[in-house]
Amino acid sequence: MITKTVFVIVDIIAIIDILFTIRAAMRIKAEYGRWLEYTLIASVVAILANIAVACSVSALFAKTAYCLYFSSIDWILYFLTGFCLRYTDHVDQLKKLRVVSAGIMALDSLSIFANLIFGHQFDIYETVTSSGAVFYQTSFHPSYYIHLAIDYITILIALFFIVHKIASSYDLYRAKYVIILSVLLFVILLNLAYMALSLVLDASVVFYAVAGTLIYFCAEIFVPKRLINSSVIRAVDDMNEGLILFDINNRCIYANAFCSYRFDVNEPVSYVMDELKKAGKRFGEVPYSRTDGLINESFKIKYTSLLDRHARAIGSYFLIQDTSEETRYMEEVEEARIAADNANNAKSAFLANMSHEIRTPLNSVLGMNEMILRTADDPEIREYAENIKNSGNTLLNLINEILDFSKIEAGRMNIITGDYDLQQVIRDCYYFFEEPAGSKDLYLHIRYDEKLPARLKGDAFHIKQILTNMISNAVKYTKAGGVTVDISKKHIGSSRIELIFEISDTGIGISKEDVPFLFESFKRVNERENATIQGTGLGLAITRQLVEMMEGEITVDSVPGAGSTFRISIPQEIADPSPSGPLLLRHKDDEEVYRESFRAPDARILIVDDVPLNLKVAVALLKNTQLRIETAGSGGEAIDMCRHGKYNAILLDHRMPGKDGVETFKEIKETRLNHDTPVIMLTANALGDAEEEYKKEGFAGYLSKPIDIRAMEKLLTDVLPSELVILSR
Repeated sequence: MITKTVFVIVDIIAIIDILFTIRAAMRIKAEYGRWLEYTLIASVVAILANIAVACSVSALFAKTAYCLYFSSIDWILYFLTGFCLRYTDHVDQLKKLRVVSAGIMALDSLSIFANLIFGHQFDIYETVTSSGAVFYQTSFHPSYYIHLAIDYITILIALFFIVHKIASSYDLYRAKYVIILSVLLFVILLNLAYMALSLVLDASVVFYAVAGTLIYFCAEIFVPKRLINSSVIRAVDDMNEGLILFDINNRCIYANAFCSYRFDVNEPVSYVMDELKKAGKRFGEVPYSRTDGLINESFKIKYTSLLDRHARAIGSYFLIQDTSEETRYMEEVEEARIAADNANNAKSAFLANMSHEIRTPLNSVLGMNEMILRTADDPEIREYAENIKNSGNTLLNLINEILDFSKIEAGRMNIITGDYDLQQVIRDCYYFFEEPAGSKDLYLHIRYDEKLPARLKGDAFHIKQILTNMISNAVKYTKAGGVTVDISKKHIGSSRIELIFEISDTGIGISKEDVPFLFESFKRVNERENATIQGTGLGLAITRQLVEMMEGEITVDSVPGAGSTFRISIPQEIADPSPSGPLLLRHKDDEEVYRESFRAPDARILIVDDVPLNLKVAVALLKNTQLRIETAGSGGEAIDMCRHGKYNAILLDHRMPGKDGVETFKEIKETRLNHDTPVIMLTANALGDAEEEYKKEGFAGYLSKPIDIRAMEKLLTDVLPSELVILSR
């Protein structure tokens, strides 16, 4: 009785173990997890049948329990074979065998249960032990061995596919299948032992629980972890970074292939430890470099503590990154940057020289031409002079475009905001293009929204430049018809508007293929047809850059042969919200001829320039102001004159032989008589932030050549003592 009790208790423990394993197997997402579940469920049925055998009180009850037990063995082996085929990735073979195998197992199970009627499989007999306990055992008929043959063939099929997978797998994955094979062989040996020993109770069913647990453990825990460990080691060895592990006593316990191949492990370890010690740190990042023959190598070594999941220190590690390529790349980048800076400086120097060399003679040409326009009465001569003026201004615009582009490229173009009258900007643009448009028989219409604010806050100079570029472009490429400029607004807040310009023309238009290249630098679309049109191809590129610098947007809509419309929107602050009213324009013919804006007969000024013709031009342009003008041909001469005479203003050229303009200015400021005299830089240098740089030096103002007489008169009016200036009415 004790034997049966122990047997039942052990079987119940086995069932509990299997139930826990079934619960764990339900979390397996792979299909073989389902087959393992079914195998374990069939095992539970087999153990329950075995308990029923042990607790049988009659031969019929025992025979029924044995039928259930033998039948459940069929299904254990069927589902176990399915698990093995799925686990070893023999999916196609499983699909072919599962229906036939299930049919054979079903027929065998029916044959076993038919034994209750026909008794063709086995008989039941009683065995009484010395303690008086009764056990029911089986004696088998020949037909029973058909059942055994089916079971062993099924298990041999599973073993065959496992062995085949082992033979065709890499070393790393063989253990995954060898372990499952070992468990199956273990169960078979137990079953054979039971049959050979003819034990009164079949203890082998207990090992179904053990086998199921082992299979789950091996398939889902041991094998994956082993694969992970092996894969991690392989991955760590294959990575292009070094890894050195230390135990809690800083003893090296592992170094990957990178470290073993590239250098002796102690080499970086001692270096990093010394460097961190010098810095007073325990962990951190340290640069490390060495020269191996002709090869320079650089590394970045990070030394970090290694913690367990409870944040307890269990060691530390080095992560070594090879930065040799990065270092070489950065060195190349630095060399390229220096070369680019040198090239940019050379370009800037060239443009400065070009500006100076071209503007200097152009100053003389336009200055002398202005004197002809002032003094000549012959209409033919005046026409010639006007043509010279127009051509000179065209050349000056080309130079300005190149210089503006250079400023933008160098990041030296600044947006300077201030209050301005938009109507005045529009009028200036209109007057500037009224005559060029009229000479081509083109109309120039301005449509102005009267509700626009009276004054805005923004960069009026560059807005004027944008409008000038766009109108100039429209006039250039229009042969008949004309140009229309629409100015409107869109409110984007209580104190901001979006200022909108739409410049439409009836010109040649732009094809869709050319639109993407329209704003590219030095790019002129349809060059063959437009070869006779003057320009650098920079106007639109500069315009787009200026619009974007003011956080605006420019778009174009064009139809070849029908004209183009450019839409520009620029956000602006409102300085005076009152409506500006209608735009008043007067025609060119109504303009008065030149008349000086002031006279100052008691004011004494000094003009310094090393080019005699420039001095002659400046003196001639200021003749009507009645200023008392003296001239100097060099910086040294100007300094000497300033030591002996007091001037109300000095106009000083920059590039002169000997002492240049800045050096001359500093020495003049040291003289007793002219230390407080306002000095205006009058130069052909118009590159970069020239005006700001000169003002930082202390100059009172800046004028670029060719001289704009109205700008010069305005600046002189500002710097001369007010009591000496008589403004013209």
